[in-house]
Amino acid sequence: MGRRIDLNWDEWNPGLDTDEMTIAGVLATLPAAEPQDVPEIIRRYENPESPEALPGAISLPRHDCIHVLLGRGLHVQDEAFVIGATMGAASDITDEAIDTFIRVSTTEYPKHWRFEEAHIASFRLGVGFSIDNLPGRNLHLIPFEQEPWQSMPVREARKTLGIVKEELRAYFRMAEMYVPGTRASRRLDTSAHRDDVRIGHRETD
Repeated sequence: MGRRIDLNWDEWNPGLDTDEMTIAGVLATLPAAEPQDVPEIIRRYENPESPEALPGAISLPRHDCIHVLLGRGLHVQDEAFVIGATMGAASDITDEAIDTFIRVSTTEYPKHWRFEEAHIASFRLGVGFSIDNLPGRNLHLIPFEQEPWQSMPVREARKTLGIVKEELRAYFRMAEMYVPGTRASRRLDTSAHRDDVRIGHRETD
């Protein structure tokens, strides 16, 4: 896992209107980054090959795919939600693991990567989203960076996984309340009613 250091990293935001694009197509717009850009302390807890990896630890290419599926950008607040959602979907998630991540991300991570109070709120929302909607789905074990996932339209991938956009929007609306005024919160798609949602029915893809 990890955040990008790139001239336009803060502008990248796939959002939820990528239904007809393939996962690979959305990833092609992502600012470049290399796994070695991620500090050692972060790799210790977030790299699946580390003996100290926490539940949901995932490779960077696979992590990028989850950004696409959840419609989140690269701000630290976005990263917190994506990491939280990945951990929350792990079948071996525990309160102790959540507490450990919060401790190390707020005290041990380097300054540029360190989580603050607002980021922890977003992290907890991500955990809650997956516990409520994707329990035990183990997103970190699904090879999204490979075929057939890469050629799959985002709509189909979300439907296969059980990711419902209106449920995501509900959590995005909570982010607006818990973490108001930030750029990451302001650009979230929180529309309660859209053309592709019939009144009285939940969106199913």
